[in-house]
Amino acid sequence: MYKFCQAVIEVFGPEYLRQPTAADIERLLATNAARGFPGMLGSIDCSHNDINMLQSSPVFTRLAEGHSPPVNFEINGHQYNKGYYLADGIYPQWSTFVKTISNSQGEKRKRFAQIQESAKKDVERALGVLQPRWGIVRNPALSWDERKLWEVMTSCVIMHNMIVEDERDESIFDQGFDYQGENVEPLHQEPATFEQFAQFHRELRDWHTHLDLQNDLVEHVWDHIGNQ
Repeated sequence: MYKFCQAVIEVFGPEYLRQPTAADIERLLATNAARGFPGMLGSIDCSHNDINMLQSSPVFTRLAEGHSPPVNFEINGHQYNKGYYLADGIYPQWSTFVKTISNSQGEKRKRFAQIQESAKKDVERALGVLQPRWGIVRNPALSWDERKLWEVMTSCVIMHNMIVEDERDESIFDQGFDYQGENVEPLHQEPATFEQFAQFHRELRDWHTHLDLQNDLVEHVWDHIGNQ
């Protein structure tokens, strides 16, 4: 079974599981802006919400190297030039994370926490799409090593995307994982210099920007969604 998973990844991975293109990013930003989160690229959730797990994430690696998609947006009169991901409250206060507000005080902050936590369930819903389709995803896996877990999950995602393309039903097509057909060029970015890498890290860990963005989004969500 593991050899089968390895073959699926090697043969079909480059086509059916790739980095998002400029068109993908534009679609994601438009969808998330309509939900009350302009500049949002998606949600992130590591298995243990641990900083070591986070730093091994391909998403984090691209962010740290300055290879996040170019995103410019305005919220509450303030300009931002980096997209962000919704995350749990246990994550660090980085400029590219928008966390929920625990024990929130006031109607605006309570409403923001409600909307943020609802939107962040995308990660859980993604797993919920895979579980009915692949029985192996539902079963216990504590006895597997990390590499085998990765191979099984990745091959399931790839085969899911293959089925999505084959069925061509729009309601199912929207549930694809970073996939939108053939012959689409991924975003290409040059490797960062050491000075750029250091600058990206400083900007990534800027807690002032994190709090400013969160506060601006609190106001934005209240103004555009409120108590609906």
